[in-house]
Amino acid sequence: MSGLELMAYNLELQGRADRVGSQEPDVLRKDALRAARDVDVPGLWAVTEAFLVLRGGRGARVSLRTLESYETGLRFLVEWAAGAGMSFIRPKPNDGYRYVRHLEAKGLAPSTVRVRLAAARAVFAALRWAGATDAAPFTDVRAASDPVPAWEKRKPYPDKDVQALLDHADEQERVMVLLGADCGLRVTEMTTLLRADVRAGGDRPYLTVTGKRQKRQQVPLSRRSEAALVEWLRMTPSYGPHVLTVRSGRAVEQRILQLCERAGIPYQGREVHGLRHTAGTRMYRETKDVLAVRDHLRHASITTSETYVNYAREGEKALNRDW
Repeated sequence: MSGLELMAYNLELQGRADRVGSQEPDVLRKDALRAARDVDVPGLWAVTEAFLVLRGGRGARVSLRTLESYETGLRFLVEWAAGAGMSFIRPKPNDGYRYVRHLEAKGLAPSTVRVRLAAARAVFAALRWAGATDAAPFTDVRAASDPVPAWEKRKPYPDKDVQALLDHADEQERVMVLLGADCGLRVTEMTTLLRADVRAGGDRPYLTVTGKRQKRQQVPLSRRSEAALVEWLRMTPSYGPHVLTVRSGRAVEQRILQLCERAGIPYQGREVHGLRHTAGTRMYRETKDVLAVRDHLRHASITTSETYVNYAREGEKALNRDW
């Protein structure tokens, strides 16, 4: 989003939350009770969204991606509750544990289970805030530990595979690949990148991206990513304010999947996020500096950056085997 778009979105979000939060306590409680009793998804979400905005740590700056994830989590919870017989007003003591084990049994990734669990906690926190229930069935519930090390997931694309992707890509796909593999952008950062945020030319070309928690940060451009962006923007002068015409994460994933199929390289176990891992691995391989990886990928914690040490070592072992 541009600055103006983001401001408009935040004001609209705050307005919806204020309409819910400004009600008299008895009216708020009555509406929340009705939504909980009838398992009314729009009603439950209205209360949850208002709670997240009015009482959450990010306030009206809570990201659209977070809200979409929590709303999806609410729908998962409602679907499970209908079959499991869970009440949103008087849940049983073990309902929280039953739900998380259900998610794990479905084979969801541990990270997805944690997000679904966070959404469930938020729903019941909102209902307690509104006075509809005193229950907190998810407060002490924890997902099972993930047996797979972080560096075993979404592995980076080797340089030869990145080159194969570029050889088979059209102009827009080439930009997608390089935004991930050279610049280290997340999928949502690709889809929200604006033409006005591209600073090509000069000694230090860069992008300004809107990352997690709406944080705006500069990301250096490699020469090949700069060239691909300049060519794409030159070809598409009337395509609107955004760099990509592909406007959803799922659409980007589909394009990269199809590109992998054309290039004859694996997509599963790497996916689009693996391109970001490629950028971090290359940065560590070239600098042997974990702090450089942290800065390039804009990690909040250096612990996340340390994963790329393992990626680089695995890559070196593979090269030795090939040799």
